[in-house]
Amino acid sequence: MSIEGIPAPEEHLGFHVGTDRKLADWPDIVEYFMKVGEASPRVKVEELGETTLGNPFLLATISSPENLENLEELRRIQLRLGNPVELGEEEAAELIEKGKTVAMISCSIHSTEVGGSQMSMELLHRLATEDSPEMAEVLENVVFLLVPSLNPDGNRIVCDWYGRYLGTDHEGSGPPYVYHEYAGHDNNRDWYMFTLKETQLAI
Repeated sequence: MSIEGIPAPEEHLGFHVGTDRKLADWPDIVEYFMKVGEASPRVKVEELGETTLGNPFLLATISSPENLENLEELRRIQLRLGNPVELGEEEAAELIEKGKTVAMISCSIHSTEVGGSQMSMELLHRLATEDSPEMAEVLENVVFLLVPSLNPDGNRIVCDWYGRYLGTDHEGSGPPYVYHEYAGHDNNRDWYMFTLKETQLAI
């Protein structure tokens, strides 16, 4: 159901997330995130860059409208607390009081583990629309950094293969090629070197 002009994922996709034999491809997910980002004062969606194969790499920052307006100050506080050289107890206590909890949620770095990226739309919708005292308290105190996929290229490869052979004898088989053009596997193999676009964008 649409709330305040924000469509639910099933309205955008034409099916409920998690429906058997239905997968949202990366462009569908990107379009949904952009729609919610435009409609909700709680959500800021950024395209951080392009993946190896030219797909958008997204970050959604989700919090109260007041926190989103004050992101640079909140970021400064995080940087100061994260590098507390010559940080006195009084200043630290003041920064902790002013700052917010920052929680990063990343989805589907493993291409065939499709649930994370699919679920990201439901999580985004709930954070953007739920009108309850509990959600208001969460958004006042937490800044969420939601990355709907750390491997959009792999998402596209898996969704394309699944859709191509849906309803055939090969339905559910794995793609006969790698999930990343250069890594030769999912790009989590690059966390120790940061040579790939995706891991560079994540940091």
